[in-house]
Amino acid sequence: MIESIDPLEETARAVMARVAASVEVVTMRDADGNPRGMTVSSLTPVSAESPTLLVCIGPAASMRPSFVTGQAFCVNVLASDQVDQSVGFAFGTEDPFEVFDWSPAADGTPILAGTAAHLMCEIDRVVVYNETAVVLARVTGGDVSKDETLVYWMQSYYGDLVPTAQEV
Repeated sequence: MIESIDPLEETARAVMARVAASVEVVTMRDADGNPRGMTVSSLTPVSAESPTLLVCIGPAASMRPSFVTGQAFCVNVLASDQVDQSVGFAFGTEDPFEVFDWSPAADGTPILAGTAAHLMCEIDRVVVYNETAVVLARVTGGDVSKDETLVYWMQSYYGDLVPTAQEV
């Protein structure tokens, strides 16, 4: 039996594919102390005055149970040359922590090497909406290393963005 695709869902997916997004890998230690990570592109700043962000985690994500209040994690903003890391943490069959370089933060949270930037965070609240976990987190630290970030748009990766207008 072939399932029909809801026209509204199909339109929403087509529109969202046209929204360019930076690519991040969220890393943390699980309850057993093992490093875990997953690729995300749903990072949103919430506030700069009291640095806060949100990230959305789908219902099928194996890491989802680890997103609990008080949990520390790192948002690794991938550099333009880190497509392999994005794919490896999203679909890799090998343990990406065995494949890609990383180092532990003071609290043990994994920080990937070579990223454009990273933010250390602590989960403040998790709200479930339509089966998606909306994770609100306080930023507790971070660093910027490079300007060239990886971008995902129209189901493809881009690393060399060229401005089309003057800076504002």
